[in-house]
Amino acid sequence: MYGEGKKKIKMISLEGQSAIITGAGQGLGEAIAEHYVAAGASVMLCDRSGAVGDVRERLVSTAKDSQKVISMKCDISKPEELNELFKQTIIELPNFGILVNNAGVHGPLGQIEDIDWDEWVDTIQINLIGTIFACRLAVPILKERGFGKIINLSGGGATSPLPGISAYAASKAGVVRFTETLAEELKDYRIDVNAIAPGALKTRITDRFLAARPEKVGIEFHR
Repeated sequence: MYGEGKKKIKMISLEGQSAIITGAGQGLGEAIAEHYVAAGASVMLCDRSGAVGDVRERLVSTAKDSQKVISMKCDISKPEELNELFKQTIIELPNFGILVNNAGVHGPLGQIEDIDWDEWVDTIQINLIGTIFACRLAVPILKERGFGKIINLSGGGATSPLPGISAYAASKAGVVRFTETLAEELKDYRIDVNAIAPGALKTRITDRFLAARPEKVGIEFHR
């Protein structure tokens, strides 16, 4: 694994650990899954697109015999699908102890009075409610184990206003405050809860921001 300037960074071993990684069908989620498998973890990969199966096939070929790499098509905005995801995870990966909430969308772009309202609400449902519900399902399992990690992916919307990208900004700000709150709730249970804002990455979300007109997302942000 390499950081800035190609400096080699020692990868932490995750042998014997099992993780759920949402939004693992492409982009950052796929990269996270790749590193988890390389570090020795068994993983349950989920994504609302069928591409997650292709990611699984690729990673299975790199995994050790002691690792499991499984996948499910799952839309985290639908509680019934998340319930099934966790049910299958416990069956396949009984030592589940890490949840990576990566799945997310940028939502509608434009002024609040002009954007599609249903799309705005769907963005909150995916980015914020889906993340929270996944945590809700994970917490009892991790409490029973007496140990666990929850990692929620935040974004630029949590650090500054994003005119024209209000659904994304509001949802990611909500993720950060929820993460801080959940961390306090779980601090006595040896369960770590963190939010990570990885910065600008070459992903589909960034490509769509770049493809948007500056008047939709703001001249400075677009620049």
